[in-house]
Amino acid sequence: MGDQLRQFVPFLVLLPLVLTLGFMIGQWYRRYRSRDQKTALLLMRQVFDHTHDGVTITDPKGTIIAVNRTFTQVTGYSEQEVVGKNPRLLSSGYHDAAFYENYWQTLAREGVWQGEIWNRRKDGEVYLEWLTCKAVKTQNGEVTHYVAVFSDITEHRRQEARLEHATEHDRLTGLSNTATLQRELSRQIPNLQQRWAVALIDIDNFRLVNASYGFAVGDQLLNSLARRLKDCCAGMVARHSADVFIGAFPLTSGNDHNERAANINKVRECLSKPFAIKGRLMEFNFSIGATTWDNASLTVNDVLQQAELALHAAKTRGAGQTRFFTEDLKDDNNPLARLQGLRDALTNHELSLNFQPLVLAETGEIDALEVLLRWDHPVMGRIPPDQFIPLAERHGLMELLGQWVLEQALKQYAAWQHQDIAPPRLAVNASPLEFQSENFVGNVKSALQKHKVAPECLELELTEGVFVQQDVSTLEKLDALSHHGIKLAIDDFGTGYSSLAYLKHLPVNQLKLDKAFIKGLPANEADRAIVESTLALCRGLKMRAVAEGVENQAQADYLRHKGCDYLQGYFYGRPIDAAATTQLLIQQKVRAARAT
Repeated sequence: MGDQLRQFVPFLVLLPLVLTLGFMIGQWYRRYRSRDQKTALLLMRQVFDHTHDGVTITDPKGTIIAVNRTFTQVTGYSEQEVVGKNPRLLSSGYHDAAFYENYWQTLAREGVWQGEIWNRRKDGEVYLEWLTCKAVKTQNGEVTHYVAVFSDITEHRRQEARLEHATEHDRLTGLSNTATLQRELSRQIPNLQQRWAVALIDIDNFRLVNASYGFAVGDQLLNSLARRLKDCCAGMVARHSADVFIGAFPLTSGNDHNERAANINKVRECLSKPFAIKGRLMEFNFSIGATTWDNASLTVNDVLQQAELALHAAKTRGAGQTRFFTEDLKDDNNPLARLQGLRDALTNHELSLNFQPLVLAETGEIDALEVLLRWDHPVMGRIPPDQFIPLAERHGLMELLGQWVLEQALKQYAAWQHQDIAPPRLAVNASPLEFQSENFVGNVKSALQKHKVAPECLELELTEGVFVQQDVSTLEKLDALSHHGIKLAIDDFGTGYSSLAYLKHLPVNQLKLDKAFIKGLPANEADRAIVESTLALCRGLKMRAVAEGVENQAQADYLRHKGCDYLQGYFYGRPIDAAATTQLLIQQKVRAARAT
C-alpha cells in the first residue's frame, strides 16, 4: 500500500502546478476571446458606418434601432432623431397604400424586397433610392430584425433623363430632333387614322446671317424661330437640320387642301413679324415645302423626301416662296430630284476643282490661285455652287466636302511644286460650318503634312462671321492656324458685319474686297469711298488687300493706283480646271525665264 502511494507522489506534487496552469490558460483564453469579440465588433461598426450605402436596422415592429453615417448624410436626420421612430417619417407621399401593402406582403413571403422608392429628406427635398430590405430570422423562422440597405440614385436618374433628352432633342433650340418626330409620327398614325400635313421651313440665306453677324446671332435667330413655331403650330415641331425646321399638322376638317394651306398661312403670318436680334428688329424670308400624308403605303422618310423636294422647288422660285408637293417633282430628270445625289457625287467622281488666279497689281504675275469647287452632273450638267452648297450645309456634308477640296487642292499644288511652277500661295475657302468642326485645325495640319506642303503656302479664306465670334474656341482655332504658319484671309469683306474693332486683335493677313464694291469703279463715288477707306485700313493694319471681280482695264488701273496689292477677276482669268491651270503656270514660267 505504501509502495503504491509512493508511485503517485510525483503527480501529487505536480497537481497544484497543473491546476494553476489550467486556471491561467482559462483566464488567458477568456481574455483573448473577449478581445477578439471586441475587435470583431469594432470592425463591424467601422464597416457599418463607412459603407457608401445607407443602412437602417429595425425591430420586428419596424421601430428603428440603428442607422449608419451614410443614412444621416443622405436623409439629413441624425441617429438620435430617428432611433425609436418608424421609417415612415421618410415617406414622400408619392406611393399609395397598395404600394406599401405589396412591399410588406413580399417581405413576409420571400424575406426580401428590392426596388425603387421615393423618400423625403429632412429639408423636404424628395429623392429616389434603390432599396433592399431583408428580414433577419431565427432558426425557427421568427423575425428578429429588418435590415434595409439603400443607395441614393437621384442624380443617376437625372443624368439618364438628361442623356435621353439630349438624344431626342436639338441641343440649341430644345425642340425634338428629326428622329424623335419620325418616331412620334409613326406611333400616332400606324394605319393613317389621322392625316397630317408635313412642312419643311427654311430660313432663306441663313449662311449669310452667320457670315454677316456671326454664329451667336444665327443661334439667337434659330432659338427665336423655334419659339414662334412652337407657339403657332397646332401639331409637332422639330429641328431638321442647320436652318430647316419640320412642322407636322393634324388635318381634321375633311378638306385637306384648304386646311393644309391655312396651316401654312398661319406659319407665314407668325414668321412675318420682325425678330428682335441683338437689340435690332430684323426681318427674314422663309421658304416652305409641304406635303400631305394620306397614303398608308408611305413611310415617314417618304413623306419627308416629298417635303424636301417641294422645299427645293420653292427655293428655285426665289426667296419667301411656298411649294406643295406634286408627283412631277419625283421625275428622275427633274434637277431638284437629282440634287439628292450630292452625297454620291464624291464617289461618282462628279466633283472637280477649278482655279482662278490672283495677280500682283503692279506686275500682273500670278501670285496665288483660289480653289473653286465644281459639280458636273452626268445628266444635269454643271450645277451652280449657289444651289449645291446650301444643300450640303443643310444635310451636314460641308465638313466632308471641305476636307475633300483641301486634300485634292494640296495634292495638285504638290504636283505643281514638283514641276517647279507652283505660285507662292494656294487660297482655299472654308465654310463657317466646316470651321465649327472640332477636328478642323487637325484636319488642315494633317492634309499639309500628308502632301508635304509648307503651311506658309496655304491661305484659308473665311467669311467675316467666323472672325467676329470672339469666343474662346474660335480664337484658339485662329491662333493655332496662324502659329502653324497658315495665312488667314477675310473673304467678301464689307458685305457682312464689318465691325473694325475685331480686326486689330485677330491674326488676319489679308482682306478680300467683295466684287459688289468693284463693279461700279471707277465711276461710282460711293464705291470709290468704300474701296479707298478699306485700302487705307489695310495699310494701317499691315494687311494685304485683294479686289475681287475685276473685269476691265479701268478698274485694274484705278485699284493699282490706289495701292491695292492683288487683283482677281475675269479680266485676269476665269476659273479653269487643273490641266488648263498647269499650262497657264508653265507659260508664266517661260515668260519669267525669257525676261531674265
